[in-house]
Amino acid sequence: MILVLLVGVVALQAWVWQRLRIRVLSGEITRLGALVRYAGWALLPALSCVAGFFGLVGLEEVSGAAIVPEPVGRLALPASALLLGVGVLGCVLFSVWGAVAWRAAAPKR
Repeated sequence: MILVLLVGVVALQAWVWQRLRIRVLSGEITRLGALVRYAGWALLPALSCVAGFFGLVGLEEVSGAAIVPEPVGRLALPASALLLGVGVLGCVLFSVWGAVAWRAAAPKR
């Protein structure tokens, strides 16, 4: 299950990377705007995982019923850390690519 989640997150980042690369090279958005948008998309899975887990735990406390199974509770922290790590790594790689590729593609004066 965690492998499917990881593949989905990497696929999301690859899709966003490609879309933003095209928009920057066409001049539609700035490099800083692309970096901010990429960071938002890259960190969205980690934030969604944490928010969903806390929402379920809160619902469990209000209702008194056991909603979150024990293995899911134990997996929440490592999964969130993995998603956050992949998101931060993607942001770093996107910014490095942006600094190198966009400088090379800039018109010479």
